[in-house]
Amino acid sequence: MVAEDATNELPAGVRKIVEARTGDAVFVIAPDYRVVYWDEKAEEITGLLSRDVLGRRCYEVVMGEREGGAPFCTYGCSVMHLAQAGRPVSSYDMRITTRSGQKRWVNVSNLSVDSEEGPYLVHLLRDSQGAHDALEMARGLIRLSSKKEAAGPGRRDIPTLTPRQLDVLQLISRGKTVREISQELYLSEATVRNHVGAVLRALDAHSQLEAVARARELGLLPD
Repeated sequence: MVAEDATNELPAGVRKIVEARTGDAVFVIAPDYRVVYWDEKAEEITGLLSRDVLGRRCYEVVMGEREGGAPFCTYGCSVMHLAQAGRPVSSYDMRITTRSGQKRWVNVSNLSVDSEEGPYLVHLLRDSQGAHDALEMARGLIRLSSKKEAAGPGRRDIPTLTPRQLDVLQLISRGKTVREISQELYLSEATVRNHVGAVLRALDAHSQLEAVARARELGLLPD
């Protein structure tokens, strides 16, 4: 059956719609789920030719999936149920399988046209793979960022040291002894020892060497 023949067999209301100009691919489903119209743009998006599609059940042809792989196109689908109840159908995305076996995201709008047999569904189809690729890339970046934040120290994990404790820590990292630090900072050796003890406790370190390594890990000292 050629496209022109398929159009002539459609109800008048459906025929007027498919004959209108649109940039979208168009295919039509009869009340019994048979594909009764499949235009050239639908062929381009899916790779399926009208001669191989017309007369077949839509769920055997389109095989749409939801995100996660659950089937969208099935007998008694929600789209047909809404049309039978006289309710409008919002646009939606679904993933189809092309003739080559490739998975491809498309966005679908629907027009329901009543007839004596029941509602005919006019599907307007457009490619949405690019939008889903961008969304998946964004999700990947968010996951990567979350992993980096989890792996690295959080802001709340960085201990707060006083300016004098930071001075002591920097001098320890340069190999200075308590006596040398006391002389450089004009502090008593007892005061320096108190600062060293406070630095070790803040960094949860058991030695000055461990404290320096921990401070560099946290970014308190240059590598």
